[in-house]
Amino acid sequence: MSDVDVAIIGAGAAGIAACRMLQAAGLTVQVLEARYRVGGRAHTEQMLGLPVDMGAAWLHFAEENAFTGIAQEGGFTVIRREPNWGGEALIGARTPTVQERQQVGQSWERYYALVEAAAAAGLDVAVSDVLPMDEFRTRFDAVMTWAVGVESAAASTLDLARYAESTHNWAVAQGLGSVVAHAGTGLPITLGAEVTGIGWDEKSVRIDTARGAIRARAAIVTVPTSVLANEEIKFKPPLPARFVTACNGIALGVVNKVFIRVDEALLPFAGTTQLIGTDTTSRTASYTVRPAGQPLIAAFFGGELSRELEQRGQLATFACDELQRIFGADLVNGILATHATGWGQDRWSRGSYSAARPGQADQRAVLSEPVSPTLSFAGEACSREHYGTLHGAWQSGRKAARRLIAHLEKLGYVSRSAGQRTLT
Repeated sequence: MSDVDVAIIGAGAAGIAACRMLQAAGLTVQVLEARYRVGGRAHTEQMLGLPVDMGAAWLHFAEENAFTGIAQEGGFTVIRREPNWGGEALIGARTPTVQERQQVGQSWERYYALVEAAAAAGLDVAVSDVLPMDEFRTRFDAVMTWAVGVESAAASTLDLARYAESTHNWAVAQGLGSVVAHAGTGLPITLGAEVTGIGWDEKSVRIDTARGAIRARAAIVTVPTSVLANEEIKFKPPLPARFVTACNGIALGVVNKVFIRVDEALLPFAGTTQLIGTDTTSRTASYTVRPAGQPLIAAFFGGELSRELEQRGQLATFACDELQRIFGADLVNGILATHATGWGQDRWSRGSYSAARPGQADQRAVLSEPVSPTLSFAGEACSREHYGTLHGAWQSGRKAARRLIAHLEKLGYVSRSAGQRTLT
C-alpha cells in the first residue's frame, strides 16, 4: 500500500512543475525538499531592504517561459528590458567604439560558426580545441565561464551548439526567486526532508528521509547532478551504470555573485549598465551597475576563478579590488555592505548549473529517460536545448510528469479524461 501516488525529490522549478501537473491529474503527491525553503537554485534574499537573486535571475526564453506568466498573474513586475551582454558592454569604465562593438559581434559569429561546424561534423570535443588563440579568445573564455560555469577547455562543442538562442531575457523587480517560491504556494511540500535513500523496483519506491520513510507508486528525482554524482542519495538497487556516468558527465559548473551596496551618490552611470572587469584576462568578473534599477553593483564570477575565490572566501575582496581599479577608491570607500553566494560548497546543489563535459553531450538524453517505470529524473540538466535555465527545468519536470501520468493511467490510477487534460 502506498502513502502517495508520486513522491518528488526537490522543490525547485522542475519539482514544482511536476507536482502541479500530477495534482491536476488527480494523483496524490508529496514533494520532499532538503532545504528549509522552496526554489532550489532560484532564491531571492533581502539585502538592506533590497531583493537580490542569489541564484537564477533571468527569465530566459521569456516569451515562452512559464514563469513569465506566473510572475504576471502573481502581481510581480517583469522588467522587459534586454541585458547588454554582448558588444555593448563596457570594458572597465570605457565605452567601446563602434568599430570595437562590430568586431565583438563578428568575433562571436566566427567563434560560434567554428563550434557549430565541429558539432555538425559529429565532434563532441572541448570548445577550446576548435577555437583560435587570437585577440578575442580571452574575452570569449571569460564569457564561457559565466555562461556555462566552466572553462572552454571543459565544455562540450556539441552541447554548446545544441543550446537554443534566447531572444528575450527579462528580470523581475521583486526577484525571480520570489516568483519560483510563489509557484510552489499551496503545494504538498515538506521542508527539511533530506532524502538519504531511495529503494525502487518495477512496482513502487520507498523514500528514506530525515523525517522518516514514505512509500509511493513512483518517484521523480530533481536533485542536481553533482549531488547525485557525489552519491549523497543511496539508491537500492544502485542506479544502472549509464545513469551514474551521465551524472558525472554533466556535473554542475560553478558561478557565484557578489552584491555590493554602495552609497547611491557614488554609483557610476545613470541607468542599468553592463561591464566586464577587463579584456586582458579571462580571470575577471562581469558587473551590472544598478541591476533592475537598484542602488547596487552585482558582480558575476564563473569557472575555476569562482570556485577558488569561493573556497577562500575572497569573492567580495576580488570584486572590490577590481572595482577600485576601474572606478577609484572613492567608490569602494562608499560601500555599505557586500553579500556573496557560495553555490560550489552548497551541499544541496554542489554547483550552479549543468555543463556537459567534452564527449558527454548525449548524456542529457540518458538522464531524461526513466530509470524504470517507477523512477525518473528531471531538472535543467535533462534539457538538451534549454539547460541551465528555469525554463528548461520546468519543461523537464512536466515531461517527467506527463510520462508518469500515462504510465499510471495504464495501471488504472488515473482516469483517462484527467490524464488527457494534463497531457497538453
